[in-house]
Amino acid sequence: MTTKGHQRRAKILEAARQVFEERGFVETRVADIVAAAHVAQGTFYTYFDSKDAVFAEVAQNVIDDMLALLHTPRRPGASAHERVREGLRRFTEAFRPNARIIGLIEQVGTFTPEMRTLRLALRESFVAMSARGIARMQAEGHADPAVDPLMTAEVLGAMVDQTCYVWFSLGKEFDATEVLDSLSMVWSRAIGLPENGAREDG
Repeated sequence: MTTKGHQRRAKILEAARQVFEERGFVETRVADIVAAAHVAQGTFYTYFDSKDAVFAEVAQNVIDDMLALLHTPRRPGASAHERVREGLRRFTEAFRPNARIIGLIEQVGTFTPEMRTLRLALRESFVAMSARGIARMQAEGHADPAVDPLMTAEVLGAMVDQTCYVWFSLGKEFDATEVLDSLSMVWSRAIGLPENGAREDG
């Protein structure tokens, strides 16, 4: 594909995301996307077979971007409490600008297995990252050694995921600092960290 071809394809993807966010998946037509991209309908079909195909790529790009944000290296010297809060902050900040597309992925996932798999991949990545963090804190002597890292990460991950959905997708107004404080407190207590401010060895 030529440079111009790549640029045209990227333009269609950008327009498609905008239209999907504004109209939803069901109500969006290919005609709406080409109008927003200012290209001919034939140009659209040069790069994508259907509305489903362009939505799948928009969704994949969103998930890839979010996963990249979640895997930012942890800050050296941070306490266990700080590491918990930082991981939660990264997730909520990655979720916020992508909430509309995530909601559409869930909607489309009710009748498209590919979208269910894609949505699950985002959650599984966060759960796996969280489980590794819990296990690391156990090894360092901060977290309760009796806690199952993976199952605890599953349960706490569901809490964070649902909070973000209510906050960003359903539009319930929360104070960002209060949400992060509460999520961090519940998460820290669930894995048995000492009260914030208490001495953390290691």
